[in-house]
Amino acid sequence: MTAAKLVKNGIVVSLAHPEPQKAEADVQPAGVFHRTTNNITATNTTDTYQVSYHGQTVAHMDTWCHFFVDGQMYNGVSVKDNITPEAGCKKGDVMAWKDGIFTRAVLYDMPQLKGVEWIEPGTPITRADLEAWEKKSGVKAGAGDVVLLYVGRWKRRAKEGPWTGQVPGYYADTIPWIKEREPAFIGHDFNIDWAPRPGWGAAEGLPNNPIHVAVLNWMGVNIVECMDLERAVDVARRLKRYEFLMTFAPLPVEGGTGSPLNPLAIF
Repeated sequence: MTAAKLVKNGIVVSLAHPEPQKAEADVQPAGVFHRTTNNITATNTTDTYQVSYHGQTVAHMDTWCHFFVDGQMYNGVSVKDNITPEAGCKKGDVMAWKDGIFTRAVLYDMPQLKGVEWIEPGTPITRADLEAWEKKSGVKAGAGDVVLLYVGRWKRRAKEGPWTGQVPGYYADTIPWIKEREPAFIGHDFNIDWAPRPGWGAAEGLPNNPIHVAVLNWMGVNIVECMDLERAVDVARRLKRYEFLMTFAPLPVEGGTGSPLNPLAIF
């Protein structure tokens, strides 16, 4: 009910970018959304979709069976006993969310905080940044919310072109902040982990994707990535309102590690 009360203006905004139609720096070949139009008859046609949606471009959610540590998923579930190529995930698959998410989203507008058009690639977003925005905006994420970190990724991409390997994402010191806030989902307009991450990886005995591991494996918090937040940011800035209702639902794929999404922000 608290989230529903945030709907005041009747403005609905999609948080998904159009599906990628060609390989680019941030779109691996498997990430191209293949739409095949089938036989065109005198009365109708059909089409077939195919995409590997995990990556840097397609708006999607991750489930607990997407990342592992030491052969285990969240709650100590054994990867070996739980996941097979034929059946996918027995536990922790996307079916747990098939009835949809309907909750409060809180927008963390980093370019506005820092007075820039976008955050430059490779810039870590720290706990201090998130808390400075909370002080400036007057809102902060809490239990059950979706945190939406905005860095202006799509605005920069439109002006400068696609790139890969450098992500202005959540830094490692945000992990205790996430634990304290207890959100249901951590979101971003890019991949959530900052990159590059020198000194992080198996050779150093550390997770290669520390934010993914912390939320999916340690906390049971889920992920929504590669959102296109540009229009929502425009509305939020105009209304001076950085919390709103957010809703989405995955494709109900048994055994799936996640799903492409078209999330909606409702102001």
